[in-house]
Amino acid sequence: MPVVIDGNNLLYAARAVGTSDLLLGRSMLCDALGQWAERRHERVHIVFDGPAPPPAFASQVARRAIDVSYSGTGQTADAVVACILATDSAARRLLVVSSDRAIIRAAKRRRARPIRSEDFWIYVQRDLARPVPTGQEPEEKEAGLSPEATRQWLREFGLDDSPGTGS
Repeated sequence: MPVVIDGNNLLYAARAVGTSDLLLGRSMLCDALGQWAERRHERVHIVFDGPAPPPAFASQVARRAIDVSYSGTGQTADAVVACILATDSAARRLLVVSSDRAIIRAAKRRRARPIRSEDFWIYVQRDLARPVPTGQEPEEKEAGLSPEATRQWLREFGLDDSPGTGS
């Protein structure tokens, strides 16, 4: 489910519910969201208020797994998120992260799934605290059986017609 986030709203909420002594900034927020997006295989678009920073600073916030954009001058991130909701042809598949009442109402009107910033941040933090899931499938499922193991199973099921097997 694609996730659209009001960035400054989430940043404020993350600072409010944070347990770290570090002052959470945009870069750290985007690091966490990028890790979460990769783990969950989610598309994340975060919109921050204001103009884009110079490229050197923007690259500090950019992450491979998320899209970071800025509202520009003269409009808010709320307005950009509302525009995304209004123009998305399949808005009902969106998860919209904001604690702004107007954005929550707009998401509900478009049948998107709103979630308050505080609740989303707690969810992300809990998800990242869990151990990384490891492949539960046996190695043979990926690599296939060895020729000897294949012959053994064929013999077991009486399907091995090769000479010298005694069948």
